[in-house]
Amino acid sequence: MAGALKRLVNAGARDQGESLDLSGYRLLVHSLFSSPASIIPGGIAGILTPFLCWVSTGMDLFLGLTALVSVVVILRLMTVISYRRRDHSDDSFADTRRWDRDYFMGATAFSAVLGYSCYAALVFTDDAAAHITSVSSTIALASGYVSRNAGRPKFVAVQLLTFCVPMAVGLIKAHNVYYHYIGYFAFLYVAANIAITNSLHRNLLALSDATKQSKALASALHSQNLTLDAALNTMIHGLAMFDRGLKLAISNAPHRLLYGLPETLALPGTPLTAIARFLVERQVIGPEQLRDIRMALTTVQATQQAASREVVTRSGLVLVITFAPAAEGGILMLTEDATERKATEARIEQMARFDELTGLANRFEYNTNIQDSFAKLERTGEAFALLYVDLDGFKQVNDNLGHDIGDRVLMETANRLRGVIRSNDLLARFGGDEFLLILPSASHAMVTSIAQRMIDAMTKVFHLDNKTVYVTASIGIAMAPHDGANPADLLRHADTALYKAKGAGRNTLMFFNPAMAEEMLERHEIEVELRGACDDGSLELYYQPIIDLKTQEVVSREALMRWRHPTRGMVPPGIFIPIAEQSGLIANMGDWAIQKACKDAASWEPGIGVSVNISPLQFREPRRIVETVKEALIASNLSSRQLTLEVTESLLIEDNKVTFAVIDELRALGVAFALDDFGTGYSSLAYLSTYPFAQVKIDQSFTRSVHSSEASKAIIEAVCQLARRLQMNVVVEGIETEQQRIAVQLLGAQRAQGFLFGKPEPLSQLAPRGGRHVA
Repeated sequence: MAGALKRLVNAGARDQGESLDLSGYRLLVHSLFSSPASIIPGGIAGILTPFLCWVSTGMDLFLGLTALVSVVVILRLMTVISYRRRDHSDDSFADTRRWDRDYFMGATAFSAVLGYSCYAALVFTDDAAAHITSVSSTIALASGYVSRNAGRPKFVAVQLLTFCVPMAVGLIKAHNVYYHYIGYFAFLYVAANIAITNSLHRNLLALSDATKQSKALASALHSQNLTLDAALNTMIHGLAMFDRGLKLAISNAPHRLLYGLPETLALPGTPLTAIARFLVERQVIGPEQLRDIRMALTTVQATQQAASREVVTRSGLVLVITFAPAAEGGILMLTEDATERKATEARIEQMARFDELTGLANRFEYNTNIQDSFAKLERTGEAFALLYVDLDGFKQVNDNLGHDIGDRVLMETANRLRGVIRSNDLLARFGGDEFLLILPSASHAMVTSIAQRMIDAMTKVFHLDNKTVYVTASIGIAMAPHDGANPADLLRHADTALYKAKGAGRNTLMFFNPAMAEEMLERHEIEVELRGACDDGSLELYYQPIIDLKTQEVVSREALMRWRHPTRGMVPPGIFIPIAEQSGLIANMGDWAIQKACKDAASWEPGIGVSVNISPLQFREPRRIVETVKEALIASNLSSRQLTLEVTESLLIEDNKVTFAVIDELRALGVAFALDDFGTGYSSLAYLSTYPFAQVKIDQSFTRSVHSSEASKAIIEAVCQLARRLQMNVVVEGIETEQQRIAVQLLGAQRAQGFLFGKPEPLSQLAPRGGRHVA
């Protein structure tokens, strides 16, 4: 029986869930618990029914039923109290179904006990009082179920059946024949009440749907009004609509704010003339602007075409007002606060034409002006000059002192250059540390004077954050139309002149001449051919021996790069190595030289090392050079102690921490370092004591004058003595005669290199294995 009731409850809940949403289901269940005042009298009546039967008949059965009904009533009241103490707005379907089930089980138990009590009174007794009490109580309670539980018609049906079926059966079984007719009538009573319950339930559902629809419509209308208000008042632009008579129909908050209108002038029906008078009186707009706006309004109404006006208010706002025709002859007025947009457009134009760091014209502005200069040249024949300015030593400032200092140098440079040019000259920052100057109507003498003033201005020291910085300028000059008939040619020739100025020692100016172009063309051809040589294997390594002056044996060989050109023949390293450094080819060539030299040295006599020259530019890719050396040693199986890397003093001048970190890492592998061409640059004996060299090579210029110059002798001797104390080897280069060998050996040199001991030769012409002695 309990299982059947549970299935009925679950089936009822499922049916209910199919016909109503969760909120509707909660509402119907809530209706069961909404009237505890009706449950309490009904419960008391239920308890009194078997109790009065006991009083009338004295049968103990009714006393037991009285106790059972009392327990059921108490449990039901506890369920009702528990339900009403809680908030059920967030109950899940399972929670709602549990309360539904609890109510159903309590009501069914109550009706079942009373139904049985009525049956017992009719069948087991002939007491008229008990009969009347039981039947009247059953009919009354059943009728109450119909009205109170109409929200759950299936529950009502179950409870009516548990109430009335036992009563009807009892009446039919009673000894009084008239009871039989009443018993059959009871079934009609049950059917009628079930029909009434279903009707009430349908009405309740219809009322619930109507209520929800009404709330939904009201909510939608409210939301629509809020959305409209929000849309109008949260618009970026001000909006106002005027009717045919130019009276205000509607306006939003931005419109009132932009024009500073009081609330009284924002009410529907306000004439546009009153608003205009207020704006003029408060000097928001001027009379001329007002006349322009009135003309625009007249035009829009007459042509039914939109029109726009731009107004600058007294407070500085830039307002773009658009008038558009509206329905029934009205006017729609849209006002955009374009202040920020206009300012942004101005900033964008400034950024598009001028350099943000220095404030000078940028590349785009230069291109425009150079085109204009050529156009003017074509119209009037007025010549002009183009100066290409590049800062000397700026890269070292950026690398060593940081980009912040570098930026300040560029800003100060811009100020200095501006200070020495004429007002009609155009100075532009072309990029990095490069500047261009267009000088109109300038003679050769005037150009020279201005260029020299620029150089002089840059020779002054820069004092930045307690740091002293020296940056100079080199300038290449091209004259139009003599040096170029179009912007590209003129710029290229000015760049060529700049290149020559750099090569001439920097901090100078140079005018372009055609010979420079030929030289640059030749250089370009060599660069192109050198790239091909790197790809097709035309580069070779020659090796020149380095001997021990005491034993006269070869201790090492220096790897020297050679290029055998198919038509030019042997191209001197002094020509193609600088081109390789300037074009970026030196890194690949250097990698190849290290790998090739290690491979070749591995085939030599045991103990003979190899020296490879390293360009300072290769140290700008620190990880690359380290990995190249490691891979070359591993691939060739050459001992790292047989490899010496030769660097020049220019690498040391930069004092780059990364460079010395690379040197330390390679020395940790066992690779030695030599200082090459000592004495040709900013030579300092401090290098020998400061940096970790295993060998120092004295330049051949000292060897050539060793017999004629006491200074050369003194330098060789001093270097040898210091190197001996620092446990370094000294190699003297350029030994061509026996007298030179004897002289440098007497001065303390341990090793020597030169034509006396052997010219640079390819690997195939070296002495066979075992031949280490030099005769």
